[in-house]
Amino acid sequence: MRDSYWLACAMAVLAAAAGVACATSENDVELSLAPDSGGSEAAIPDGGSVEDTDADADVDVDGLLCSKAGWCATSLPDADLSMRDIWPLPGRAFAIAESQTLGVKVLEWDDAEAKWKYIDDSTQVEPGMGHYAGGIWAPNESEVYYAVAPGYIYHGNRSATPGAPWSWTRHRLEDNSHPGGAIDPEDGYPLYSQIGIRRPALGVWGTSSGDVYAWFTNTIYRWKSVDGGAPGWVSEHVADDSENPDEHLFFVAAGGTGPDDVWFSGARSRKWAACALAVRKTPAGYQRVADGILPSTFQPCTPRAGTLMIGGSEGWLTDIQALAADQLVGLKGGGNVVRISVAGDSYSVALSTVPPALSKSKPWDSLSAVQGTPWLSGWGLVIRGTDVWDDGGYAISTTSMRGPLGRRVYRVRGASNTNLWAIGDGYALHKTTP
Repeated sequence: MRDSYWLACAMAVLAAAAGVACATSENDVELSLAPDSGGSEAAIPDGGSVEDTDADADVDVDGLLCSKAGWCATSLPDADLSMRDIWPLPGRAFAIAESQTLGVKVLEWDDAEAKWKYIDDSTQVEPGMGHYAGGIWAPNESEVYYAVAPGYIYHGNRSATPGAPWSWTRHRLEDNSHPGGAIDPEDGYPLYSQIGIRRPALGVWGTSSGDVYAWFTNTIYRWKSVDGGAPGWVSEHVADDSENPDEHLFFVAAGGTGPDDVWFSGARSRKWAACALAVRKTPAGYQRVADGILPSTFQPCTPRAGTLMIGGSEGWLTDIQALAADQLVGLKGGGNVVRISVAGDSYSVALSTVPPALSKSKPWDSLSAVQGTPWLSGWGLVIRGTDVWDDGGYAISTTSMRGPLGRRVYRVRGASNTNLWAIGDGYALHKTTP
């Protein structure tokens, strides 16, 4: 895979035992920071490093390897899987991974079997395919979509015959971006300079089986029929208003509450500067909610008339989730949790700054994903926020099992606070406790 950072930083694979159910209590290490405080640091407790606060936290419950906060190891089918995205459902989960030996792989977890297994048909690693993994999404336990380079969306259906292979179809999305510049997005894998990694501008998400969206570089697609013809991926919105050959617009995430309330996030970006981008789809169409102006390659984002400008750390709006029809939470710049609120036709934004000791737990790394109210993932860490909009704070949710995790957590995502996953290089941790 082309993300040289995880190749350089991956360590020996987590020794894991199969199974996930852990009857443990939360043991978070508290770090307090009031929202909108301008980024002042909170002290690390007990004078230690971030890793020290998470060390030697393993417990053995009925033979299962779990941290004190209830994150339990699950056994992966191959040692070199870098788990990149996951979609949990009650009783199961679907995930997409990258491997130096196997290429891109798609997996299913079943609580009843306490086991991961491959469900793809291997066509995603044919010549010219599978250079990197995009996102994964499932409307139900018998249907799943995933995205894979160079711009394909796969759709799978479970066989009615138990144990039979899944059936798969695939369609390629058109790349409407312009080539050139230091963050050339031609293959949908642009460089996110502000946090030093490449991030796929390729994914899929929906509100139901009948309302599914995909994105590739600067374009949003929807699966639908046109004029009674066969269904396909139809371009519905293209962000093509770049103002310099070195400037590119990307979509990297989606969320929403229903067909009339769908959001997409990303960036207007040059090599060393970026504006957070947010687009909302309602019955009236697509609206640019958040954006900005980049005066040059090196100057920070400035306000753009008619849209919100999301302040805080310079960077992309990399992950979003709708908490309600009038509230969206996201991660911006690798260190700011963002809340966008809706009141009729008006929008407002609030920021909560994660303590730099957590958001920059390694000099080269930043937070990479947000879930709920919120949970965050970073280098070797899962972070839990509590009342972050009302003088609350952030805490390390211990993931250690016989020593610090020491690897990037690409995603924390859950179906509920008692069905959460944290995934990354060589591991998938499941939390079933509050």
